Amino acid sequence: MKTRYLLWALLALAITSCQGGKTAAGDGDGGDTVKMKYAQLLTIVKHGGECGEHNGEYAEYNGKYAEVTIANPWKEGTLLHRYILVPKGEEGNKTVARLAMQRSAGARCVTDTVRTPVENSAVFTSPHCQLLYELGCGQAIRGVCDLDYINIPDVKKRAASAGNHGSSSAIADCGSSMAPDIERIIALKPEAILVSPFENSGGYGKLDKLHIPLIEVADYMETSPLGRAEWMKFYGMLFEKSDAKDSKTEISSSKAGIFQSKADSLFAKIEKEYLNLKAAAKKLPAGLSVLTERKTGSVWYVPGGQSTIGILLKDANARYIFSDDQHSGSLAMSPEQILAKAKNIDVWAFKYFGGKPLSQSQLLQEYAGYKSLAAFGSSRIYQVDTSREPYFEITSFHPEVLLREFILLSHPADNARFAKYDKEIRKLGKLRFYKK
Repeated sequence: MKTRYLLWALLALAITSCQGGKTAAGDGDGGDTVKMKYAQLLTIVKHGGECGEHNGEYAEYNGKYAEVTIANPWKEGTLLHRYILVPKGEEGNKTVARLAMQRSAGARCVTDTVRTPVENSAVFTSPHCQLLYELGCGQAIRGVCDLDYINIPDVKKRAASAGNHGSSSAIADCGSSMAPDIERIIALKPEAILVSPFENSGGYGKLDKLHIPLIEVADYMETSPLGRAEWMKFYGMLFEKSDAKDSKTEISSSKAGIFQSKADSLFAKIEKEYLNLKAAAKKLPAGLSVLTERKTGSVWYVPGGQSTIGILLKDANARYIFSDDQHSGSLAMSPEQILAKAKNIDVWAFKYFGGKPLSQSQLLQEYAGYKSLAAFGSSRIYQVDTSREPYFEITSFHPEVLLREFILLSHPADNARFAKYDKEIRKLGKLRFYKK
């Protein structure tokens, strides 16, 4: 029997190797669905301890694994991707073999089998690099894209040592995320690649042909800040080592202990802080009106009313001029449209990359229309330099940090109208990212 299992395991692993882990498996019924409190696009079902039967041939322990599905944020009712997470080791090999025996042709979307924990990965996005460090899994990052835009000192240090062949922790610079260096990625032999999906992208080109699981990090398409942050539970399952022992007895005893994750406790802490800040802001009077971002070429992109930024501004009890909008993504508007609606805006906050803070004269050289903003005339202009501050790295999975910023921006302590609330505001401290 053991020989038989091993044969099936090798066959299944060969299939995932030849087909990039892609399978059309119908991986059985049942399992425990992990309740997601905020994330709308993510479904996680944990399996472990069930008995399975295939054509009456056997009925025994069916192994531990987790099924993760990602809903397509651009096409309602369809799935973007499906992942089967199976722990490494002998027991995991048997699980892969058994699932291969149960496979069906009815897959609803592309499915990848991922052996966990992932210990060698290429990560194309800086927020996910930062999150892995917070989860204690930073050493699993062996390649990155867009290195110049990553504000993580250890990543920079390890990337600088990439030329030292004796370094076992070096990080390879894999070029641009839009046109990655395929040869370098192949040389890394990663167990998974974290990529950011885009609507109508048409696939990932040569990456699709590498036969390496592509983890589509669609968390940025969630419609709530805490929904995006909750995706760390999925990433914890991918990268963190399980505390559960690799034995039938241990596994069968508790499905809840299949994947022990630091991500769960981290998210609980973030959620608590976020809700406390939201409750504090609700007690304040309506805040100042806020406009974000600045003109890019002939377009001025602003967050939709139901985007994470739009929700953050609402939870900060700020007044957002596009709060009635129902879009969860960005709105592409002409500068003239923005000025017509935001002429009397109180606060203008935007991001820029590199160099010194932009002076008002520099801003006017960029676009003379900025002077029409009331916030420009009152000098309520706040900017954050993303080349020096880890804005994207931190705020993506720490919405409580950005919520705190928006509360301070929309309820300034130096405004006489808010004098009686000055004590409460001062409890929050000073702005971390945005500078006046």
